[in-house]
Amino acid sequence: MNLFRIDFINGKTDDPDYNQIKHSLIDTTDDRQVLSLSVSSDKLASVSNYSREPKRLLFECFPTTWISTYILSGNNEHERYISKYEVKIYRDTVLFFSGIIDTSQLSFDIASGILKLTCYDKIKLLSVYSDIEHYYGITGGYLPYYILGYFLQDIEAKIPIDVPYSNQCNLPNVHVENIPLSTAEYQDMQVLLPNGGGWVYVFHANSWTAPKWGYKIDTISNTVTFIFAYKKIIQATHTGPTSIQYQGKYRGRIYRYYNNICPVIHEYDKRTDWKLALTDLDTEYADFITFFNEYGILETDLNTLTTTAIQDGNSYGSSHTVNVEISSYFHGNVFPAHLHPGKAYTEYSDEKTPNLKTLQMMLLLYNATIYTDPSGTIIFRNKDNYNSTIIDIADEDVVSLTTKRGNQERADASVLEILTGDTKQLQSFVTQYLFDFYDAKWEIDTTIDSLTTYSLNLYSKIRIRNIIYAVTEVERDYINDEYKIKAWLI
Repeated sequence: MNLFRIDFINGKTDDPDYNQIKHSLIDTTDDRQVLSLSVSSDKLASVSNYSREPKRLLFECFPTTWISTYILSGNNEHERYISKYEVKIYRDTVLFFSGIIDTSQLSFDIASGILKLTCYDKIKLLSVYSDIEHYYGITGGYLPYYILGYFLQDIEAKIPIDVPYSNQCNLPNVHVENIPLSTAEYQDMQVLLPNGGGWVYVFHANSWTAPKWGYKIDTISNTVTFIFAYKKIIQATHTGPTSIQYQGKYRGRIYRYYNNICPVIHEYDKRTDWKLALTDLDTEYADFITFFNEYGILETDLNTLTTTAIQDGNSYGSSHTVNVEISSYFHGNVFPAHLHPGKAYTEYSDEKTPNLKTLQMMLLLYNATIYTDPSGTIIFRNKDNYNSTIIDIADEDVVSLTTKRGNQERADASVLEILTGDTKQLQSFVTQYLFDFYDAKWEIDTTIDSLTTYSLNLYSKIRIRNIIYAVTEVERDYINDEYKIKAWLI
């Protein structure tokens, strides 16, 4: 019958009447209180629209005394033009939208007496509070949905509002083998000066016969560290009169991998002056060990390093070209299970990171999106996490249907730079993954008759003329009683 009911609910969580219906506009067949209503489509964000636009609903009515007092007056608002009264909107008793009222877009036509209100789902709050920053410092990193959850908590700390969300995102899996991560070269440390002028050069017995190298796993921080350490002592002897001098060479490399394959590199390279006594090099060696200590690596750790490591189900390997170099490799899922955003992990500072940029990074990385269900809950979900049930569309209900190639846009993966470590290699994998994902898509535009016959939503699977598609955009035309659908061939 296309009858609407709009409930105005107190959404201010610290009020005693929180979550209570305070007023309603109710259509009947004889009395239309909702003069017009339109709502934007639900849609998956495109490859480059990482944070997606909120859903918008417009409706017109004649303002009641309650609406004039509590909405038009501007006296019942959170900051930033957000009414403390939220809306739940029903069509023929079925809830289809929950959201907030943007009082900055109120429009009242005095001549006609018609009020136009603009409402958004609560995804709107992410852009309204795009200036909020967060200190990302959890030792073990963040599960993907933590990024969204902390953003919403930070908003709830600014204003007394409830922003529910649900995690429906699974970790993508792109398995890679033998991806090179780092190389520590040391061939130059093996070189002696040529004998001459009465001087003879040899390596002293206090030199290490081989480098110390391998992995150390930190399960608490969900990081893997590849370590290289080498000490060489050169002894120079002059034949007459007899004179002995010593020189130390020290090289250290620490590659700490965050987000699976994003290294933070610390380097130590020192060649001392010539010393008259071997003990004069003790201080230099102590400085060398202090370099490792500063990054949580003890001298005893250098003797217990392993040539392989396993973390978050991924494996790290290594290879040694004797007297030349030592390299590390990655095998496993290139998509990290734990994220380390911001600079706190490397700079040990309390510097905060923009919430919105961190969210955009996370959505791009996992090829995910956020949208709201009719109750207003924000859903975090992979773009290919389609519903299992297939909805058959009768041929006579397909008003129109066109087919075209999907979006082949190449993603700008530079947003990943907000993560800790060097993200260049991760950017490369993500860019290719997203290009392959979208390049493979065929897309349809279709209009389907009868809103009541079918319950179509984002991620619905539909079958039209024996071909199955996944819905990526759905718009409900209440005037013509039609769905306007975009969908991918799967």
